[in-house]
Amino acid sequence: MGNIIFEHVACDCCGEKDYKLRYRKPDNWLWVNQFEFPVVECVKCGLVYVNPRPTQESMRAYYPKDYHDSRDSEGHVKRYSIQTEFLPKLSDEKVLDIGCARGDFLHFLKELNPNIKSYGVDFYSDKVNYKDITFVNKELPDCGFKDNEFDLVTAWAVFEHLHSPDSYFAQVARILKQNGKFVFVVTNAESLYGRKAYAEDIPRHLYHFSEKSLASYALKHGFSISKVVYDDRLWDGRGTGACYYSLQDFFGMTWGKRHFGQITCLQRLIGYIGHALDRMITLVGRNWTRI
Repeated sequence: MGNIIFEHVACDCCGEKDYKLRYRKPDNWLWVNQFEFPVVECVKCGLVYVNPRPTQESMRAYYPKDYHDSRDSEGHVKRYSIQTEFLPKLSDEKVLDIGCARGDFLHFLKELNPNIKSYGVDFYSDKVNYKDITFVNKELPDCGFKDNEFDLVTAWAVFEHLHSPDSYFAQVARILKQNGKFVFVVTNAESLYGRKAYAEDIPRHLYHFSEKSLASYALKHGFSISKVVYDDRLWDGRGTGACYYSLQDFFGMTWGKRHFGQITCLQRLIGYIGHALDRMITLVGRNWTRI
């Protein structure tokens, strides 16, 4: 495991220590090591999370130095345009983007709304690329923002990466103005994408949410949920891969065997069949989504 330190944690939302196992998965993007992280579900509130997980400092090993690069590319700009569809009409509001990376979305938003005051926070990014963004390289609870300071707070696929989403929900509730809006995108713990296609980016996605668990956070911190939208235009949240992995699991394929190519002819054939079924189902509809 090198210098990576793991920690066991209770449920971030309700504090329950008991859970049930959903599945195990290694970091099959970077393969920092072959440890298969348990993805568990709280028996009390249903929150899904990685447990045990790397500590905050150890997690840096799972984020390469170029992780935040190229987010001003054409594909990302298209996503930024879609993100603005979920925002209220803006004029001169004070806006905070949590997990702003290099500030590309805030810059895009400010080009559309020149009079907004833009702020960005990101613990893993050391700077933003734009002078008109006030940037803080800290965890949100450590930023020192004032009560009732922001009209709009956004977080685009960020809360699943946090070690303590609860502390961030608490801070957003504190720094939002009375009629302020919090708009965010998170993973959907109840989709085939996460449950059967194993597509969640483990261990970077430490938490997987659902309407039920989000409602628990909202009640706890005084939020009123105005809308929950299931939409895979921002990130592909369909369940492609569910058939492939289900068949491969049934015939004894492990993550390590897949990674190192230790596949029998029969298992390879089963894999082809699984991929074919996934493609056929994908053509039928696009109804496997993330929140």
